[in-house]
Amino acid sequence: MLKYYKQEIRDLRDPSSEKTRTVYKVKFERSDTAEQFADYFARHSSLGPGMSQAALIDLVRCLLDRLAEVGSVSVPELGTFSVAVRSKKYKKPEPPAITIGDAEPEAEDDGSEASINARSIAVDHVNFRCNKQFLRKVQSRCNGQGKFQLVGGRAGVQIQKPRIAKRRERFAAACAYLAEHHFMYIADYAELTGLSYSSAQRELRLAATLDHSGIAATGSRTHRFYILAPNRNVSE
Repeated sequence: MLKYYKQEIRDLRDPSSEKTRTVYKVKFERSDTAEQFADYFARHSSLGPGMSQAALIDLVRCLLDRLAEVGSVSVPELGTFSVAVRSKKYKKPEPPAITIGDAEPEAEDDGSEASINARSIAVDHVNFRCNKQFLRKVQSRCNGQGKFQLVGGRAGVQIQKPRIAKRRERFAAACAYLAEHHFMYIADYAELTGLSYSSAQRELRLAATLDHSGIAATGSRTHRFYILAPNRNVSE
């Protein structure tokens, strides 16, 4: 019998609010390994153990061959596998030094749109779209085993309420902090406003795009921090 639990998460469609939504997830107590599934297949197949293992190997090999050749394969009563690709990211190589009398070097692949070719494309992942009949059969088997069992009750982190309720007031507090300390990190903003670290990060990114916030961003990645925007005009 499968078990499930309910979890409350913040509504990412409106991260500045305290709204939550409930999602339902299966509780995986264990997972079949490839060897366990192969053993189960052999015990429940009309084929012998050796032939069952060979059949699984042949199925995987044929699936690999067909995906590499046509890109999309539908397996009867299971679903459709399809290949997704991406362009490789190249760093532009340093041009070699040229001395008088040398021939000009050949153009290198710099990863730009104009330089993308067959060698620049790689398989990113394989998509799987489940067959509707297969999904219904899984549902009927779950119902046949006594449906689902709720475990653990309602799970999820408690929503952290900011000490400063309104966003404009948080921006004003950040500007006052920057007037004294000249720069501010995400952790500083989180401590100042009472927001969680992830909420503070999202709000500072937003602040850096708004003219009325008075906050600007500088640096990148782990070296990113925030300063007072030049000629700031903070709306009260």
